[in-house]
Amino acid sequence: MLEKASCRDCEAVTSYLDGYLANAIFKDVRVHARVQSRRGHPATLKAHVVLPEGDQVLDLAPKDHPYFLHMPVWDRPGMMRGVPPTSNFGDAKVHVYWYVPPSIRETLMLTSSQMVEIQDKTSMPRLVPFARAIAKIGYCHAILCYGLDGLRSLALPDIILGRYQNISHFVGSFWADPRPPDDAHVMHSCVTTNVTNGRFRYQTVQLRLFANSGTEKSGMPIYEVIVGIEGRPGASSRRPAVRPPKVIRLTG
Repeated sequence: MLEKASCRDCEAVTSYLDGYLANAIFKDVRVHARVQSRRGHPATLKAHVVLPEGDQVLDLAPKDHPYFLHMPVWDRPGMMRGVPPTSNFGDAKVHVYWYVPPSIRETLMLTSSQMVEIQDKTSMPRLVPFARAIAKIGYCHAILCYGLDGLRSLALPDIILGRYQNISHFVGSFWADPRPPDDAHVMHSCVTTNVTNGRFRYQTVQLRLFANSGTEKSGMPIYEVIVGIEGRPGASSRRPAVRPPKVIRLTG
């Protein structure tokens, strides 16, 4: 763990991205999967249903709760496709996943002839904070693998902090339907790769959140993050200037 790795301003930005994924995208999934939470999980979750007596919003225990998950996808990073940087995500689409407990009729006390409509009230994902959050996860994994001095990080730190708007040039996904879920013990998957493009060898991370979830034929999407260029900047033939020692100031 890197203690005091972020200043307060940066921490406020990055914690917002964490909260967006945890609450706006994966809230129901995290409760159903019993993912560890510092604040704990709610005892009930809301479900919007249309019953014979009309529309209702029900508070249901997680084991009885039907839910939906929207996962956005767009093209691979623009840098991989050789296109100019842009803030446009192109023709992005959403994979929609859902789960309905087998006991739903008993939970709603329906007769065998009664019908129920379970409504998807999930908000559409916002691509900018979602992609920035994906960039943060990819960058943290790269630092874990390569170290702080092991890569030239290009624009990724500025993307994470909201200073660079051409996010899709470095963060992307795959249009094709995702492959089946990973093994049951793999909750999240992060894989570092190296891709040569022209005279550069890019360091990338392919990540899959809740990798063991999905249907038999289609799991969660895979996202691709260009985290840096392999190696360090070229050395200069001139005699380097003497550098002062780094000073780290710790504040209470």
